[in-house]
Amino acid sequence: MLSAGNVSVSFSGKEVVGGFSLDVKKGGKVAVIGPNGSGKSTLALLICGAIPEYIDADVKGRLSAGKTGIVLQNPSSQFLSMTVKEELSHCRNRGKAAGLLGRSVFQLSEGEKQKVNLLANLEDCELLVLDEPLELLDPKEAKAFLDGINSVRGKTVIWFDKDTRFTKGWKTVRLKGGGKQPYVKKKGLCRRPALGKIALDASFSVERKGFRTGKFTLELKEGEKAALIGPNGAGKTTLLRALAGIEKCGGEISARLPFSYAPQNPSHLLFRDRVREEIPCEANIGALGLSEIAEHCPSKLSKGQQKLVSVASIAEGSIALLDEPTTWLDRENRERVYSFIRKAEQPMVIATHDPEIAKLCGKVFLVENREVKQCSSTMARDFFQGRAKA
Repeated sequence: MLSAGNVSVSFSGKEVVGGFSLDVKKGGKVAVIGPNGSGKSTLALLICGAIPEYIDADVKGRLSAGKTGIVLQNPSSQFLSMTVKEELSHCRNRGKAAGLLGRSVFQLSEGEKQKVNLLANLEDCELLVLDEPLELLDPKEAKAFLDGINSVRGKTVIWFDKDTRFTKGWKTVRLKGGGKQPYVKKKGLCRRPALGKIALDASFSVERKGFRTGKFTLELKEGEKAALIGPNGAGKTTLLRALAGIEKCGGEISARLPFSYAPQNPSHLLFRDRVREEIPCEANIGALGLSEIAEHCPSKLSKGQQKLVSVASIAEGSIALLDEPTTWLDRENRERVYSFIRKAEQPMVIATHDPEIAKLCGKVFLVENREVKQCSSTMARDFFQGRAKA
C-alpha cells in the first residue's frame, strides 16, 4: 500500500527530508513522529503526490502508494467547494456534520474546517495521510475523531505528528532534525509578574448573520492573563478579533494599552522577507528559540516554526491577544511558549485548547452555548477531559 525507499526531498538545494524508508501493508497504521521542522508535512505532501506535481522539489529515491486522501495542517487550503454540503456531497457519513451542512466553508472555525476535511477524505481512499489532524479540535471533538480513526478498517493510515499521544500502540517511525536550539527548562519556580494598573475594562458581545456570542465582561490588569476555553465554533476567536478591532461588537471596550494580535493561523500574519523583521522585540527571538532561523524567510518555515514567530511578534507594552499559541508545536517549543507567557509583564487574553496554558492564567472563561462565563478549576478540568456539556 505504501513503499518508500531512501527518499530525500530538497527545495532550492536545501535538503528537508533525507534517507526516509517505510513499507506499510494494506490496513496498517503507522505514526511518523518528529519535531517541528523535521519534514513531516513535506513527507505527507510527497506521499499524496502534491510534491513534486504541484510543489516543485528535487525528489530522489523510490516511492509508491495507493489511492491517497490527505488532511492538511491548514484546513482552509483544502476546500474545493463553497459550502459544507457541497464539500461533503460524496460522503455517506456527512450526517456527522449535520449542524454545519448549510454553512459556507468560510464561516467555519478552524476546528470545524478540520472536521469537514476529515470527513471528506476518509471514504474514497485506500491510504489516508493525516498531518497533525487533531491540532485544531477541541478535546471532545478530538476524542470523537480519534475513536473514528481507530475504528477504521481496511484502510492504511499514516499519521504525522510531534509525539505519540494519539497513536499509542501504532507502529512508530521517528524523524530526526528540526534545526532548533535545545530548550533547557530552568529549575525552581518562576515568579509571576506583579499585577499593575487596570489595562482593559470590557463588556461586549458580537452578533452577525445568525451567530452571536454571549456578553464577555473582563477587567484585566497589567501582567494579568485570561484564558478563553470552549468548543470549536463557540466564538473564542471572534471575541479576540473584536478586542483587536477586526470584528464589530456591541458594548464597550476601554483599553489603556494598544492591542497586539497573533491569529490562530500564523500565515495570516507573516509577510516580511526575514523572521527578524517580523519581531519588534529582539528579546523574543531568544526567548522563543528563534535565533537559528532569524534570517530565514517566514513563508518557507514549517507550520510550527511559523507559530513560534507569530507569538514572538507580539509587541512590548501592548495587550497581547493570542489565538491557540501552542498549536503545531512539539513539547520543547510548547515549553518555550509556556515560559514566555508566564514571564510576560504585559496583560494577555488567550484562546486555547491547551490545559497547561489555562493553568498559567488567573482568569478562565468558558465560551459555549452563546454564553461567556468565568469558570472554576473543576469546570475547566471537565472541559479539557471532554466532559463539558454540549
